Amino acid sequence: MKQDITVTVKFFSGIHRELSLEGYDPGLGLSLSVKEGTRLKSVLKGLKLQKLSSNAYFRNGERIGLWTKLRPNDEISCLRPSGGG
Repeated sequence: MKQDITVTVKFFSGIHRELSLEGYDPGLGLSLSVKEGTRLKSVLKGLKLQKLSSNAYFRNGERIGLWTKLRPNDEISCLRPSGGG
């Protein structure tokens, strides 16, 4: 039986405004309880995040994809890639 685990999701580049999160603090992120092995895509869909594939995702500083299974105490960062020069 899969256990509940806690993960922290942090939104950057204005993504949190799309989600209408009341009192969201980007420094703290959003602490969520999910089943062990839940994929990142499922968590983001549950939060009603749109255009999932146009963002970049990192787990504990390492780039990951939407199908990555989450582990206990993961810190996930979600941001829009930007360009410029």
